Amino acid sequence: MSKLDYNKIKNIAASKRIPIKELARLCDLSEQGFHYMLKKQSMRVDTLERICITLGVTPMELFQSENANEELSSPTSVIIKAKESDYNDVLIQKLDTIIELLRLEKVGF
Repeated sequence: MSKLDYNKIKNIAASKRIPIKELARLCDLSEQGFHYMLKKQSMRVDTLERICITLGVTPMELFQSENANEELSSPTSVIIKAKESDYNDVLIQKLDTIIELLRLEKVGF
């Protein structure tokens, strides 16, 4: 199983000399909200999209394998956290967005 590596977001931002405060602003988030999201390791799909666009990376670059020795080429599953209040159509929309992001990754966009 693969999961989003929240440390990679911070590391990539640092390597591009983008302070977290600036990354948060560019992603239309408050700095406090951004730090909270990283600490709780939970984010919405649209937030992931904005972070990837801002950092110039693909979503796949932010995922890690649970087995550190295993190279991540394509995740076999993705963890999506959803509140009980989310309706099925919202979850389907999130899944459609992830599928589209994965298609774009394979095409090379």
